[in-house]
Amino acid sequence: MPGTRWSRLLPTALLVTLALTAISVWSTSDDIEATLAARAKNALADVGVSGGQVSFSGRDANLTGFPPDKAAQAMDAIQRIDGVRTVEISGDTAPPPGPVTTSGEPSSPPPAPPSPPPSSTAPAKPTDKAGFQAEIDRLLAATPIAFEPDTTELTPDGERGALEVAKLLTDAPRELRFRITGTVATGSDKKLSLSRALAVERLLERNGVKRDQAYSTQRKNSDGASGEGRRVDITAEQR
Repeated sequence: MPGTRWSRLLPTALLVTLALTAISVWSTSDDIEATLAARAKNALADVGVSGGQVSFSGRDANLTGFPPDKAAQAMDAIQRIDGVRTVEISGDTAPPPGPVTTSGEPSSPPPAPPSPPPSSTAPAKPTDKAGFQAEIDRLLAATPIAFEPDTTELTPDGERGALEVAKLLTDAPRELRFRITGTVATGSDKKLSLSRALAVERLLERNGVKRDQAYSTQRKNSDGASGEGRRVDITAEQR
């Protein structure tokens, strides 16, 4: 009968309709996801963010693989896309704590104030006889110009002391002269004291002291204890 035939065809037609509807919805969902994925790619390129992936389930976005310092910027860019409903981030891409700038990147801490320049502890350069004598005495007290026993050979420390004095005397004004007095221990050859003074005079001249500003004299020391008799003294004089 005709009525019976139609009643048998109705379930089949309904199934076909539901299948076509599902295919249409699935196809539309695929189109939306493809469109949003393309927009997401462009949006990330516009803000210069890379190194991660954006996937869509319908209009819902999921971000993975973005570096922590770029995650906030990536989320902001995807949220601005027309048609995106929600944005989630997964994995180790959570944005770092702290304030975010308008570009989406974490703000950097303010630069540290510049360190003050180190204060100079070097003494002021002397300008007169008293100033030069005080500086000479300070240098010789720190590093005496000493010699090996019974020789005119400077000890390593003695040579360093003489070079420090030479640096000082190269800046001395012309009206000053410097007397170099050699000493020897009691009982030593008196000529040795003059030879030591001459050795220091030559060293000063080789290191920039003017020839007529340093001259040698001799003196026999009366107390030679602890090597005190194996040195030279230098005295500033006014011309």
